[in-house]
Amino acid sequence: MTDAPGDIARELRHALDPVAFSVERLGFVPDAWQADVLRSPSRRILLNCTRQAGKTSTTAVLALHTAIYQPRALILLFSKAQRQSSELLAKIHGHINTMQQPPNLVKEAATELKLLNGSRIVSLPGDGDSIRGYSAPSLIVEDEAAFVSDELYEAFLPMLATSNGRLVLMSTPNGKRGHFYHAWAGLSSKWQRESVTADQVSRISADYIDEMRSEYGPWKFRQEFYCKFVEADDQFFSDAAIERAFSRDVPLLQLAF
Repeated sequence: MTDAPGDIARELRHALDPVAFSVERLGFVPDAWQADVLRSPSRRILLNCTRQAGKTSTTAVLALHTAIYQPRALILLFSKAQRQSSELLAKIHGHINTMQQPPNLVKEAATELKLLNGSRIVSLPGDGDSIRGYSAPSLIVEDEAAFVSDELYEAFLPMLATSNGRLVLMSTPNGKRGHFYHAWAGLSSKWQRESVTADQVSRISADYIDEMRSEYGPWKFRQEFYCKFVEADDQFFSDAAIERAFSRDVPLLQLAF
């Protein structure tokens, strides 16, 4: 028995439009900024978002859509710790368990899902030595990117060389340091930059924002809820000075004994 024309048209619509896929298959209605990210053709995306903005939900939909509609795709999920990247994988798995017409899985594990079409979604820790062996991913998602080491970032970037895969870095800020900050503050047009502050999220009440304003210090509040790359009020050395102290460009002094 062949699929009805209506089923074929629906499947084609979902393949071409991740937002239609999200709404009709997952029951997840994205906010306007989330829909823009899901429909974006950009190969490099930065999500600088307040907590609870929905960045994890957005990338979970993007990863699942990629796995279903790009057979034999490799999707890699990175974070500072295995627990965090596994949480993102669990969110994707949750979508599969509740969605209409879910894809067939041939492997279900805490750190990996494999679809019948050959696509794989793998969660990995923030350890550059443990990611060797993966190549040509269709999509890399780095969660809490401002807290992930630059060494890990430098380790997985070459993986994209032959696949022209997509890269999404998402985080709240963590001072004026690291690859997430430099990508955000840089002038490169290759990055699509999306900033979502707490007052732009309808699910976060004004009363809660006011409560957090009094709970956090001013610099921490601006960082966590208004996506500002700031230095601590009580920080003796600036982030720039600290970064220069660890610069690889500074030659070592020759010691004579």
